[in-house]
Amino acid sequence: MKKLFKILILFAVALSLFACNKKNDVNTKANKTKEVETKTASSIELSEMPIERFDFQTMDIMDGNVIKSEDFYKEKNLTLVNVWGTFCGPCKEEMPDLGKLHEEYKDKVNFLGVVVDTNASMDTNVEEGQKIIKDSGVNYTNIMPNPTTEDSLVNITAIPTTFFVNSEGKVLGGFVGQQDKDSIAATIDKLLEEINNFY
Repeated sequence: MKKLFKILILFAVALSLFACNKKNDVNTKANKTKEVETKTASSIELSEMPIERFDFQTMDIMDGNVIKSEDFYKEKNLTLVNVWGTFCGPCKEEMPDLGKLHEEYKDKVNFLGVVVDTNASMDTNVEEGQKIIKDSGVNYTNIMPNPTTEDSLVNITAIPTTFFVNSEGKVLGGFVGQQDKDSIAATIDKLLEEINNFY
């Protein structure tokens, strides 16, 4: 019994190093046996996301300003959306790289963080989220969930999840789990090339 317990603990630790399950999420959609479709256009194979659009009108966690998706997406042809939580180790490890990528690509790509375990009522994990953002050197917008985001976020069953959105708000695909900086950069470059060729 002790041996079985140790194996289960090791498995849980290994899983947590890759991605965190969202807290309090009992959504069974993740258990579907359907194969994950991929797009072949990038360095990282982009998995099909369980949402077609990610629309929102909510607050920036740092200053409380209202952010609307239709305005945010129109600024650039491509937006990187990173869904993360204050309790998630891999999310926090990934953020400094995302901060550096934002500095490199801010003239071409929007970056947006979604802090899933906070809320726009400002009464859950907000100070902790703000501290993580500051400590990681992230200077891009991070929003808090509210009713306008719930229908989409309920379908994201593990974090970090990163996906890409075009200027019309359509989700192009993404990936689940922590990714390295060079792979994300290669994916961004490929998507920018495709978008520029399209337009």
